Amino acid sequence: MIRIYLAAPLFTEAERIFNCHLRDLLHSDGHEVYLPQEQGEGCTQRGSEESALLFTAHLKALQSADVVVAVCDGPDTDSGTAWEMGYATAYGIRVIALRTDVRMAGTGARVNLMLAQSAELVTGTDQLLALLRTSLPST
Repeated sequence: MIRIYLAAPLFTEAERIFNCHLRDLLHSDGHEVYLPQEQGEGCTQRGSEESALLFTAHLKALQSADVVVAVCDGPDTDSGTAWEMGYATAYGIRVIALRTDVRMAGTGARVNLMLAQSAELVTGTDQLLALLRTSLPST
């Protein structure tokens, strides 16, 4: 079992549905998944104390993750997702960037240069699961 922090945009209904689908897919493959939107992340009426508690919970989950799976779809990677990827990279946590979006992020690039150089890039959930399976310790 791999502990996964699922970094992804969560501001539209479509994003939240995809995130839950991906969480379920990862769970069914035997992994533990932390999904920030399940912690009340989508709340627009949050005070500073609630925000601080949520930030601390996310940091704790990031620090205990074996892998960050980051959804990098859209014209540009979500700023929160990019921050989580950078944090993980700085602390030596493996990052896998999932980009199912067929658009290019730049000239010949699937994602921003800094994200591409700090993550393993996959273009679909089948590739993601296959990559995670090669990472499992043998028993």
